[in-house]
Amino acid sequence: MKIISIRNGFTADHSSTSYEFLAIDRPLDAEARAEVGKLSRRAEPTDRQVSFFYQMDNYDLPGGWEPLMKQYYDVMVSESYDWWTLAIAFDATSEQRDAVMRYAFRGPGDHGVDVSAVDDRVIVSILAFIDSNALYDLSSIPGRRRRGGGDPTETLLRLLSDIRRQLIAGDYRALYAVWEEYGWEEEAEEEDEEEWEAEPVPPEPPELESGQDIVERLRGLLDNP
Repeated sequence: MKIISIRNGFTADHSSTSYEFLAIDRPLDAEARAEVGKLSRRAEPTDRQVSFFYQMDNYDLPGGWEPLMKQYYDVMVSESYDWWTLAIAFDATSEQRDAVMRYAFRGPGDHGVDVSAVDDRVIVSILAFIDSNALYDLSSIPGRRRRGGGDPTETLLRLLSDIRRQLIAGDYRALYAVWEEYGWEEEAEEEDEEEWEAEPVPPEPPELESGQDIVERLRGLLDNP
């Protein structure tokens, strides 16, 4: 196993942390479910989904969430005291990996996009504040009950599933939308420039006839307090 690139996410001071994983491409067999279940006595993995919840500081998912994305799951939502990690994993060619890497960045507030790659598996993590009102509004839109089930976490998982399909197809508009919200601004004050090193601006994706609604749903959730 060769690690090509890895960028660690942030840790927030929190009183609780939750994780929700979803397998899209391949359901978990009995052996895989048993392995996932060993991580917590309260976890009840199905062939597609598993949840973890920790209510105390210093208690968290053993080994972190990344190994589960590398081996079993395709999207993940994690929330820790208003800090959110929205993760997407997929098998990629070297060309796809290099293209996605160009959208990795951290803004002055430590929000942004992290990208890691192990062998042919790429993991994209969107690090953000989420507007809770916008999230609940999106979950309650008529006609989305089948996709989101009225549950905000399910809504995010389905949205990430849609973004994942775009990324696999080479459509990076969603990641560019994160840059537009959290990316470095050239007009930043001089003292900010000393504290935060400006990163290269990712390439602006071309406009496409379809899929912009997915991008706008993500954009509408991003908050920048």
